[in-house]
Amino acid sequence: MRVFIIIHTTTPGGVQRVGIYEASFLKKFNSEAVLLSIIKPKLREWELLQRLKIRPVYLAKNEFLGRTLYTLLLNVVPISVDSTEPDIVIAHNIPGGQVSLNLRRYYKKHFPIVFYLHDPMIYPISGSFYDIVASRFPSVLLRIEEKLIQESDVVLVNSRRALVKLFKFHRTRSMFEGKVVVLYPTMNMPISEHKIKKSKDHYLLIVGRIDHEAFFNLYKIVEKIDIPLVIAGSYHPYNMNSRRIIQLFLNLKRKGKEIRFVFNPSDDELLKLYRSALLFVYPGHENFNMSALEAMSAGCPTLIADSSGVCEILPESLREYLCLPKDDIDAWIARILEIIQNDGSYRLGKRLWKITQKYNVHTHMSRLIEILKRIE
Repeated sequence: MRVFIIIHTTTPGGVQRVGIYEASFLKKFNSEAVLLSIIKPKLREWELLQRLKIRPVYLAKNEFLGRTLYTLLLNVVPISVDSTEPDIVIAHNIPGGQVSLNLRRYYKKHFPIVFYLHDPMIYPISGSFYDIVASRFPSVLLRIEEKLIQESDVVLVNSRRALVKLFKFHRTRSMFEGKVVVLYPTMNMPISEHKIKKSKDHYLLIVGRIDHEAFFNLYKIVEKIDIPLVIAGSYHPYNMNSRRIIQLFLNLKRKGKEIRFVFNPSDDELLKLYRSALLFVYPGHENFNMSALEAMSAGCPTLIADSSGVCEILPESLREYLCLPKDDIDAWIARILEIIQNDGSYRLGKRLWKITQKYNVHTHMSRLIEILKRIE
């Protein structure tokens, strides 16, 4: 089975990690997997690609042209790929879906498409034609997304909450019949139980792309508590939100707050941070939140927004305790202090680690392969 996996870029990020791991594991299951990326980033290549020995095929070699002109032409001009035609395509998010339909035209073959929609009604390539148009005319993006859903053989969403959102956007339920599946993007690999640290270092941890609303809420939290914070993640130098967030936390640092940045951390660095942190905090909405699950896999307790999909895998008692309204700053402060003062970090972390035995990269890939075999 020859599988094309399409992502929009190879910079560090949740959707990209899913695509890269899918390419790696499908090769282990005796499939021929080709990872296609729309954009070749200017920044250095993600070390995950080298570690998993994945060599992406870049459709646009220039990042600026890839973001602007290339995405504009996706629905108009057939793209060229120097590769044998696929048997199946896994297309991540709307840009990946656009490429998949373009490939059908290029190869003149109606191969099955698995459309993995992590973010309904969002065009994730900032600065692109469709990103700009969608901000002013959402109906344009709605029509593109509906066409991709109709043309796909299977539509995957990353949580039940994302599914509810999808139904809210698209009122015509008939186009979903028999093709929508919830598949949690669990790319985590739980550590051995004996490696869970009992004695934690004294810091809070947030991991993610440094342009998210979670960082603005965390700023308000850290303003009012005296606990060190580690911010680990990546950002694009042209992203104004990222610049603003970094400046806000630098201002807090100048006022005496203990704040440390770890930019573009490797997976090994992240694992050390997860294992040692008192608490992982993410006071912002995510359709899933892969970073929170990675923290759980390392025995790190997590506090997450109650609108995030990862809350769905928690038992009700933990969900009520660890999933909080993202904008209720006082509730976040109270729960952080309660966990730390009661020395509950190790105990909570171990309970969450046990949950990841049922939700990890192996369970994700097993389900995905079952889906691929069904439509092959």
